Amino acid sequence: MELRHLRHFVAVAETQHFGRAAARLGMAQPPLSQSIMRLEEQLGIKLLERTPRGVSLTPAGAALLTEAKPLIAQAELAERRVRQAADELASLSIAFVPMCAMRIMPLAIQALRKQWPGVDVRLIERGSALAVASVKNGSIDLGVVVTSLADVSGLESVVIERLRVVAAVPEAWPVATQRSIRIVDLAQYPLIMFPQQMSQPVFAAFEAARREANLSPRLTQQARHPYTMLNLVANELGIGLMLDSGRHLPVQGVSFVDIEDVPGSCETEVSLVWADRPHKPYHRSMLEIMREIASPDAA
Repeated sequence: MELRHLRHFVAVAETQHFGRAAARLGMAQPPLSQSIMRLEEQLGIKLLERTPRGVSLTPAGAALLTEAKPLIAQAELAERRVRQAADELASLSIAFVPMCAMRIMPLAIQALRKQWPGVDVRLIERGSALAVASVKNGSIDLGVVVTSLADVSGLESVVIERLRVVAAVPEAWPVATQRSIRIVDLAQYPLIMFPQQMSQPVFAAFEAARREANLSPRLTQQARHPYTMLNLVANELGIGLMLDSGRHLPVQGVSFVDIEDVPGSCETEVSLVWADRPHKPYHRSMLEIMREIASPDAA
């Protein structure tokens, strides 16, 4: 006996009508009648009595109904458990550059969990070049990289955000109430910057502003980690220069002020990259989710 024939039989037996059973099963009536006939032929026993009003069960049919229901329930339970086990093994790995996609990534993971609650999303902090290499060799599913720092040839890619440099200022300082500030005005404050090799365009812009205004920037601290920089700012040791994704780092005592004359060379373009190969459905879902969330940021 095939399981599908048993399912068809149970539907007819419970509704006592071929038309209603066909509607319940979402199939046409003739194939349903043929399925019941095959089941009766396989068993060599008449299971149903056709009547003008519908059908009734023979004694053999009543016995089969009693046995078929737990069989079908057990098969459905087995299918659910197999799918759950598959979901528990499902994973999606994303390599990302720190300070990039800080708004997009959490929202995308939340949305993916609603669609695919069993998928394990693994986030790995990784430099752009290494992230691209990992996507190319298949050890990572998706990469979030700084476009200018990686060779994305041979990969699919889409720009998901463009980040500008902003000033992180102590909340208690008067400058925190300004909507924007010029580079030359920032040069008058103690500055906290990432090491020069990490932010060469920013250093170049401040050097140019210093020469033009005949000022010497009061660079007091260098910080490699964004939270370190923001902690120094919160303690009023200076003004930090960082990507505007820092706005999504919750640090009390820090405000962010736009810099009016940041050159375009200081803008950081961030791309989502992936390989053109067959993907699991939840991989494709994550791609679409991130692109949809990112579209305003990348504009």
